[in-house]
Amino acid sequence: MTGFTLHSQLENDCHVMGHLHGCLLLLHRNSALPWYILVPKSNVNQLHLLPPATRSGLNRAMDQMAEFVLSQPGCEHTNVAAIGNRVPQLHLHVVGRWQGDPCWPGVIWGNLPEAPARSAGEVGRLLGLLSELRGFNG
Repeated sequence: MTGFTLHSQLENDCHVMGHLHGCLLLLHRNSALPWYILVPKSNVNQLHLLPPATRSGLNRAMDQMAEFVLSQPGCEHTNVAAIGNRVPQLHLHVVGRWQGDPCWPGVIWGNLPEAPARSAGEVGRLLGLLSELRGFNG
């Protein structure tokens, strides 16, 4: 695959954390929720069109990130979604949720409150935790 570049909206909204099973792993800058984004390194923009090996890697990364998010204090479950209404590049959201979180009980899209950006210390702490995941390259 050639010519892979990260969409500018994802680049503006997220910290690049590293790579996981052929996907770019991002962390949303807004600190209101544990919100990770997986971007398969592909120019395909529809989930069902991904080549089998790429789809397999995305599925492994999604499962690992869902488990990772659930291991964080306070998270009760995850929301996983591939919604490309504003950003046409294929990407998958893995978001930790809990009863009473800042968007509860609604969806995060359009309901995410203004919150401080994640600090460099918090990003570093999370990078340390992510580095323990099998297949993660920071």
